Formats: sequence, structure tokens, C-alpha cells
Amino acid sequence: MGVGPTLLGGIVGAAVGVGLHTLLETGMLGKPIEASWFAIVIGLLTGLGVRQANRTHMERSYLRGALSGIIALAAIYGSTVVIAEVMKKRDQAMVMKTATAATETDEASDAAADGDDAAAAEAETPAADADRTMNPALANGVVGNPHAGDLNPWQFVFMALGALVAYEFGRGVGAPKPAEPVDATPPEGMGRATDPSE
Repeated sequence: MGVGPTLLGGIVGAAVGVGLHTLLETGMLGKPIEASWFAIVIGLLTGLGVRQANRTHMERSYLRGALSGIIALAAIYGSTVVIAEVMKKRDQAMVMKTATAATETDEASDAAADGDDAAAAEAETPAADADRTMNPALANGVVGNPHAGDLNPWQFVFMALGALVAYEFGRGVGAPKPAEPVDATPPEGMGRATDPSE
């Protein structure tokens, strides 16, 4: 078993899984989907990466399976951290956009108080758009998901299944190569000593 190819294949497969999980949960490709089950997919991709990196010698190796499982667990946890950071930055950008719209509304109110009705009418539109597009999780100054700290037991189940899938795929399928049998016959000329009297 080569440790280098195992680590390289596992890390590449895990990175692909983390990237796909981030795209799915943050909604970069459309509507965000909560996918705690994606831990199994990350484990599968990690195991397949290990298997591809060790194509030439895929005999059963428990160490390779254990490394695959550890890499998968780290990637599953890492994907949740990456998703949380992406969502945090997105929410901060939304807060800044809302604060900018509120500032423009205040400036428009001041202009309306001065008697400039045309400037006041133009400034009302961004404020209405900001209210319509505001993230509900940002209400009352709460940034991010207010229930993000809640424990979901299914997450632990999917993490364990993801690690198991990575272990099984990374371990290999073939039996270890048996030791070559030792030939009991001695080489020519190395036989039993003969008695010269015979």
C-alpha cells in the first residue's frame, strides 16, 4: 500500500465533494438545499479517489481504508465550516446592502423635507426593493441562521455512513497476496550428502 497515493487520491476526492456540497447548500447554482445526506457522497468521492490513486495494487489494506475514513470525516466537517463561512459573508453583504439602502432613504427624507419632491420619489424605490429582498434571517439584527447551533442527530448518522463508505471503497476488494510457497526440494548439487563407501 502506498501512503502517498492514498493521501493524494483521498484529498482530491474529498475536495471535489466539499466543493459540490458548498455549491448545493449555499445556492450558488440555484435554490439552496439543506443536504446533510451529502456526507455520504463526500465519503463515496473520497473512497473513489483513493481507489483511483491505487489502481495498480488494490489488494485489501485496512490501513488504506482507515486513512480514507479519516480523510472523509475531515472533509465532511470541513464542508460545514466552509458553508458557514460562505453564508456568513453573504449575510454580511446583505446587511451592508440594507444599511446602504437605509442611508439613501434617510437622505431622500431629508431632501423631501427641503421640498425636493422628485428626489424623494427616486429615493423611495431602492428602499422598497431592499425591504423586498431582505433575508428573513437578518431580521432584528440576527446575522446567519438563528437555529444553526441546533444539533441534528441525522448529521451524525450521515457522517458515520460517509466515513464507512470511504473506508469500504478505500480498503480495496481483493484478498491480500498470499506468500509464495517455499520449494522444499534443494537446488541441484545441494542434495543429501552421500557416503563414499556406498
